[in-house]
Amino acid sequence: MRNKKVRWMLLDAFLSVSSLILAYILLFYSFRYAGSSHDARTIFQQYFAQALQIVFFAMLLRGILYYTFDLYSGISRYAGLHELRQIGVSVSSGTLVLIVWNFATFYVFKYKEFSQNVPTWVPVPVLVFDWLACVMLLGGSRMAKRMWNLTHLARRAGVENVLIIGAGDVGELASRSFIQNPQFGFRPVGYVDDDKNLWKKQIHGLPVLGGVQHLPDLIQHHQITEVIVATPKPSLHFLDAIVAICERAHVGFKIVPAVSDLMTERVSINQVRNVEIEDLLGREPVDLALKPESNYLKGEVVLVTGAGGSIGSELCRQIIAANPRRLLVLGRGENSVYEITTELNFKHHASNVVQIIADVQDAARLESIFTQYRPTVVFHAAAHKHVPLMELHPGEAIKNNVFGTFNVAHLSHKMGVKRFILISTDKAVRPSSVMGATKRVAEMIVSAFSQESKTTQYMTVRFGNVLGSRGSVVPLFRRQIAVGGPVTVTHPDVERYFMTIPEAVNLVLQAGAPGMNGQLFLLDMGEPVRIADMARRMIALSGFEPGQDIDIQYTGLRPGEKLKEELLTHTENIIQTAHSKIFATEVDKPRLETVKNWLRRFDEVVSTQDNAQVLRELMRVVPEFHAVDIAELNAKIQA
Repeated sequence: MRNKKVRWMLLDAFLSVSSLILAYILLFYSFRYAGSSHDARTIFQQYFAQALQIVFFAMLLRGILYYTFDLYSGISRYAGLHELRQIGVSVSSGTLVLIVWNFATFYVFKYKEFSQNVPTWVPVPVLVFDWLACVMLLGGSRMAKRMWNLTHLARRAGVENVLIIGAGDVGELASRSFIQNPQFGFRPVGYVDDDKNLWKKQIHGLPVLGGVQHLPDLIQHHQITEVIVATPKPSLHFLDAIVAICERAHVGFKIVPAVSDLMTERVSINQVRNVEIEDLLGREPVDLALKPESNYLKGEVVLVTGAGGSIGSELCRQIIAANPRRLLVLGRGENSVYEITTELNFKHHASNVVQIIADVQDAARLESIFTQYRPTVVFHAAAHKHVPLMELHPGEAIKNNVFGTFNVAHLSHKMGVKRFILISTDKAVRPSSVMGATKRVAEMIVSAFSQESKTTQYMTVRFGNVLGSRGSVVPLFRRQIAVGGPVTVTHPDVERYFMTIPEAVNLVLQAGAPGMNGQLFLLDMGEPVRIADMARRMIALSGFEPGQDIDIQYTGLRPGEKLKEELLTHTENIIQTAHSKIFATEVDKPRLETVKNWLRRFDEVVSTQDNAQVLRELMRVVPEFHAVDIAELNAKIQA
């Protein structure tokens, strides 16, 4: 790097001398064409001697100014308007000093000659020609180096012809980045934008070729191999249309980060990524960021149970950014607890994170933790959630999801915790599975404590399936696609609500805001998504043809599953909250003594290891719990 800097300084010195000599030569030829050859020769001899007298002074002066104006801190291959402006200012400053020196020596100090017949007065045309030539030579050298780098890197990199969808801020940033960095492998050919006023105009020398309706013809005409979506917050319909066109044309498609993320430098324009299934949810993404005044976690001791899971670990990531006094990361799995705490320490240099290995079923262990650390906010995410597996082990589901919830909720009440938030699921609504029924009981436990406690606010958050979480369908589909299929779907008509992990966690944090005791919150998740459609989209996004390259195989509904999920029971009414996409409802509120009676009976039947007795007791406590006729639904697949 230092050698490059020295080379640039030597080159600039040479170019500065060259510009001055060139200015004198131009002066000589101007006199030669204006007068006699004798006069021109005499003038040339005089001013050539003058040039030799001042050239080294001018070179030293400009060298100091170049260094002063930080001309050598930039990177040549990224040279642009900023570098040209620096060159202009530094060269102009040098010329200004020469002009002041010119007038001072000739008029103030009456110093007429350096020596006999060698005048001190530097002709004004020389100064003008020198300034112009110096700016052009120094600026041209930077631009030449940049163009050489771009050409050389483009030749070395396997570049692809790309079209950029969107001629706005994001599209401009994307094209500029691709032009300056051909090593990324993208050669932009032009833009596509539905704004007709932009058609045939240019940005960075690239034309706006037309609208999305012209995309198929443009792909073929320009031999496009990749389409880059560079629009702020593209709608589902718009993104779906682009993906469909690219699939038919057999070209790749990618998406760039949002302009808000780019401007805040949370991500780089270079982070062009594949279009993911999360981009094609059946609704627009929901922004659930907490308002600054709702930052109730700052300075608190926050406990997260199930902290090693998908939701629990994301809770920890967002909570640590809210500056709690201490974050208690509690989980049963040592590896998952270690991984999330290591990540928090690495990314946030967090010294206030406490690792705790414990089981929420162990009431004595939990009490010692509450006594030692005195949490003030509790997020209860620990639960068994695998639907078919819990059908085989209903007693374990009750021990973890019911007794575990009671233990944490009871200690929160006993120790005066400020807020308790339960993570629940849409499978708790008219449940058809053991997992859903036990989470329904957990909701009622929390509701009972909300009536009993005078110091703790109890809230529940209910949401649908979380994309990318452990055990969810998306990671399964990705693994199946990676090995060539088939992709397995339980039933062609099965539907689910989906949300991303950040959306789910934001909803949980929103629910923890003060003044919402005893309420259950849910997110407006739009329309449910057919799992078969999701499978086809994921296959297509991976570059394969559904049904040809990779098959979809229907395996039948598993025990505990149903075709459609619901977010509300028939007795629950929606209440609009301050956030347009968040709703609240009041759930059944049994008395705490009733809940304790349930637990005593559950303890008795679970100890028998008789699944039939456990299920009967669960149906007694949750009357709406009913088993779906799996055989009848699966028989329709064969019809």
